[in-house]
Amino acid sequence: MAQKKVLIIEGKETFADYIAEILKRLSLKTTIATDGDEGFEAAQREQPDLILLSVELSKDNGYIVCKRFKEDNDLKKIPLILMSSEAKSGDFEQHKKLKVRAEEYLKKPFVKKELVTTISNLMGCSVPIETYCMLEDKVDTLIKEKDILERDSKNKEKLIFELRERLNKTADEMKGVDVERLQREVIETRREMEDAKKEMMQLTQKNEEFSKKIEEINKEKKELIKSSIADFAERDKRESELKKKLTQLEKELQEQKKTDRQQIKKVLENALSSLKE
Repeated sequence: MAQKKVLIIEGKETFADYIAEILKRLSLKTTIATDGDEGFEAAQREQPDLILLSVELSKDNGYIVCKRFKEDNDLKKIPLILMSSEAKSGDFEQHKKLKVRAEEYLKKPFVKKELVTTISNLMGCSVPIETYCMLEDKVDTLIKEKDILERDSKNKEKLIFELRERLNKTADEMKGVDVERLQREVIETRREMEDAKKEMMQLTQKNEEFSKKIEEINKEKKELIKSSIADFAERDKRESELKKKLTQLEKELQEQKKTDRQQIKKVLENALSSLKE
């Protein structure tokens, strides 16, 4: 089954890359354009299955670009989603009344699930939406927890370094200092260092566990996408076979009708001959 294509017309590079990354995980091919002219040329060249168009562009705004697409005989049938961060509540409603309206509208910023669901409703999706969004949320949560652990690990490293400096400084200042007090301070400092090292080892272990979990989830997502694509390919194959059978049946039906007409004609001719006799 051919990979479906999505054209993203967005003036902000960071946001365009954010959308492209989401669509890439859905096994969709993406093309990015930064303004209306570039987007129109890309659409003529790529013939995408869907267009994501931002209202806020550097040249003509998205409403004008949408009108241009919907008035073009070759491109007007491509589903189009208008996105805007500045549109007021009634702007989209007014645009929906026009002949050159978009198929769907999204108010930025939107969450991943909202974007994926809207795209799936327009062009279908090889991955179950609920499952995909659940895995995405799980990965995001694990990444946040992993970042926290990494910050904690860096703090522990800093603490160990400071404790080591204190120990070295104490050793240099041993002359003229109460030896018993110094020994107690050294023992206490070493104890703090050992505790800090243990905590750091625990944090490192947890960090590794989170990394493994993230890898397992990403692997599960890849398998999900792979199996879903295979299911769609099998469905297309069965649909093609059914179409062939239907065509054959229609052909046989036409031949049967032709034969029936010939037999009826022959019966009528014989009847007429009998009457004449």
